[in-house]
Amino acid sequence: MSKISLTISKSYRYFFYVVLGVSLVTGSGFWLIRRFGFVEGDFGPESHFLQYPLLQAHGFSAFLMMMVLGAIFASHIPKTWSSKRSRISGISITSSVVFSVVSAYSLYYLVGEDWHEWLGNSHAIIGLLLPIILLVHIKMARATRRTKKQKHKRQAKPDRNKQRQEEQVSHATT
Repeated sequence: MSKISLTISKSYRYFFYVVLGVSLVTGSGFWLIRRFGFVEGDFGPESHFLQYPLLQAHGFSAFLMMMVLGAIFASHIPKTWSSKRSRISGISITSSVVFSVVSAYSLYYLVGEDWHEWLGNSHAIIGLLLPIILLVHIKMARATRRTKKQKHKRQAKPDRNKQRQEEQVSHATT
């Protein structure tokens, strides 16, 4: 993988998007099947046969996601924090990811059935919102980067009117 900085390389970004997509599809698929996908069995309603494989795939993609985000947290965030661009959306992404990790661990190991449905739904909602928050963050960062480049170009370009006035003054004095 290449070095991450203010802008993340295309190959790393595409890998991140694929992992995020797999996590989104498997997580939402698991949630939908768990909520609405019961099948009638010999002894009453049973879980759908895809429920457990989707949960396994979602868990695997979550581990990949944590590794990818670990690299971003270690490099991209410290380098961009000082630029003060897109901090609110960046904090929103970080908070969503932290909530997702803590809620996933809690769902698997800590909470009882009384909290399980509420926390599972909250985990699903944040998981579905994460790509939207990420998209907003990317759009805001690109917009501020474009604005900064345009401002820099305007400062770098000499003012033509001012140059003409200076030339006229220098010709008048000679």
